[in-house]
Amino acid sequence: MRFKLVLSVQTELSGNILPVSYQYELSSCVHRILTEDRGAYEQWLGMNGFLPEMNTRYKLLSVSNFYIPKIKVEEDRLYVLAKRVQLWISTLPERGSEEFIRRAFQGRDILVGDRKSQVAFKIDEIYKSEPVEYTETMTYLSLSPIVVSCMRTNRSFEYIGPESPDYEELLLHTILEKYSYFYGKDFPYESNFKFELIAPPKRKGIFIKRFTREESKVIGYMCKFRLTLHPVLQQLIHNTGLGDKISLGFGCIEIYE
Repeated sequence: MRFKLVLSVQTELSGNILPVSYQYELSSCVHRILTEDRGAYEQWLGMNGFLPEMNTRYKLLSVSNFYIPKIKVEEDRLYVLAKRVQLWISTLPERGSEEFIRRAFQGRDILVGDRKSQVAFKIDEIYKSEPVEYTETMTYLSLSPIVVSCMRTNRSFEYIGPESPDYEELLLHTILEKYSYFYGKDFPYESNFKFELIAPPKRKGIFIKRFTREESKVIGYMCKFRLTLHPVLQQLIHNTGLGDKISLGFGCIEIYE
């Protein structure tokens, strides 16, 4: 299930300058709001057959980047030159989701940024997207960078781009592993998986926890692509994201028509 949030920019409170790498802070803010009322959160998961601990290794939702109609970028800062922005949140649970999301976010004030600059927003409107009919072949657009990685022999991670010959196999592995994690069994059908770029990908280097001791950099890609995959798995990735590190604000995708 997917929701579009419309937010007004409260420039009078903290200015209009975001870090270019704001994905982690935005995703953390969303997850913090969702789990603020722990009882309501656990009830929402429970009515959909999920346990709270299932939302640790993999998230039951994905969060897009902000859609900002007009911006200016200077070095590592992003100037928000619009009065309103948009944000998409997708969830795998469906029962009770609209009520839960509206109760958690409607009219909420949020602050997004790092130690250098932050922007205050107010959530004005929430729209539920129309149900999707998932088919075996679908075309997508990334709404936040898609991350795919593998471990080197020295235990460090290597980030893999969509044009790598290993990308398709690694991507399928993350999808099947996520399905097994959420449903407690291997996916029972043939996947017939195929990944096809339909436009050149754009490489994005995103800092996580900037200006802290835990600072790191993640490499992801914004892209348009066609995916052949079982419809059940299409629904899974559309609602919970595609690739690695989704909990850090990556991997949100939208159907491209």
